[in-house]
Amino acid sequence: MRVVIAGAGEVGYNIAKDLADKHEITVIENDEKKISEIEKLNVNVVKGNAANVNVLKKAGIEKADLLIAVTGNDEVNLLAGLAAKKLGVGMVIVRVGNPEYADRPVKRDHPMGYDVLICPQLVLASEFAKLVTIPGSIEFSEFGELELVEIAVREDSQIVGRKIKEIKLPRDVIIAAIHRGDRIIVPRGETVIKAKDRLAVLGKSESIRVLREIMGEPVVKNVVIAGAGTVGVYTAKLLEKTKLNVKLIEKDERRAEEALNQLRRTKVVIGDATNIDLLKEEEIEKADVVIATTESDEKNLLISLLSKSLGAGKAFARVEKKDYVRLFEQVGVDAALSPRKSTYLEVMRILQLTKAVGEMKEDIAVIEVECGLNKKVSQIKLPENTIIAVVKRGGEMFVAKGDTELKKGDVLYVLTTWDRVDEVEKRLKG
Repeated sequence: MRVVIAGAGEVGYNIAKDLADKHEITVIENDEKKISEIEKLNVNVVKGNAANVNVLKKAGIEKADLLIAVTGNDEVNLLAGLAAKKLGVGMVIVRVGNPEYADRPVKRDHPMGYDVLICPQLVLASEFAKLVTIPGSIEFSEFGELELVEIAVREDSQIVGRKIKEIKLPRDVIIAAIHRGDRIIVPRGETVIKAKDRLAVLGKSESIRVLREIMGEPVVKNVVIAGAGTVGVYTAKLLEKTKLNVKLIEKDERRAEEALNQLRRTKVVIGDATNIDLLKEEEIEKADVVIATTESDEKNLLISLLSKSLGAGKAFARVEKKDYVRLFEQVGVDAALSPRKSTYLEVMRILQLTKAVGEMKEDIAVIEVECGLNKKVSQIKLPENTIIAVVKRGGEMFVAKGDTELKKGDVLYVLTTWDRVDEVEKRLKG
């Protein structure tokens, strides 16, 4: 397949890197520094503005099967997409940062002709809302009617010190993996749950909520959002559909006024969320969840840590710099989410050009593999730190157990480490 990628930033670079071995990739980029990096990959590079028809033609757009427009400029992406469609490209995926161009996180079959329009900020806001509405969760993925949620085990949780076989798990729920420190543990019946473990739990939404109750997770009632930008306001809009009490703090008076006009139930406070006195005045200690969504990574970290030190339950933060994600979580932020990473995963899911359909933190990939074996799950020798979590057969999806009989043609969702992805696929295809 011939693919043209407009933009060699973090998203464009990673997509090109993943597709380069099996597809003919051409990248359009203006920045010399980014060009020098992208040229290290097995791709063609054209220097220029992707909104320029001549540059698109030089990149081979007329023979391309796909255009992925992910530059940092919305208008360039939109114009490149329109031009590509006029020139006969089969599929066009466009990223936009301004929500005025998109009324939802991912819009398919856009009236302007784009096959897919993605707004990273809205995708990120949706992820924050999902984490809030599943109390205890710090990571979330969906597979049809099943959900894969990573839940942090608090020190006072009812399951601390108990073996998995002693926990009365709801039907259709399994603890698929345990993230303990830097290790990933494939749990057995004898495995003992420890405080600060992060459990990758798989099952139907209702059943996962029952497990949360078994774990003694507190019910979320009060949410404070810092920052009335696109992410903050859209997160508040989504949470307004629930019965939660939502408060939005914004330093800029004009922005706060605009947010107030867009929201119905959210209390909007004008003030600096990095100010300790303001946080105390707004009773931040009563917040079950604080979400820091400003455009500054440093402010988001400060807001998160200040809020937790003052008694807030959990803190989620927006992170622009990929390298900061792990750092944020190591120093006490419960979940750090990146809009660029969200966009990358969304594009790859849409294209279905990667085996990975999700990720639990940075270590565990969730991959989709078509089974080539007729065996029980327990009879298959898998690499270390690997577990078959879900089986999709026909239109039905169900949790895999040790005695589950796999059939050729089954679609399997498997948790494994990134370095084992290819090996796992080979073993399951037979």
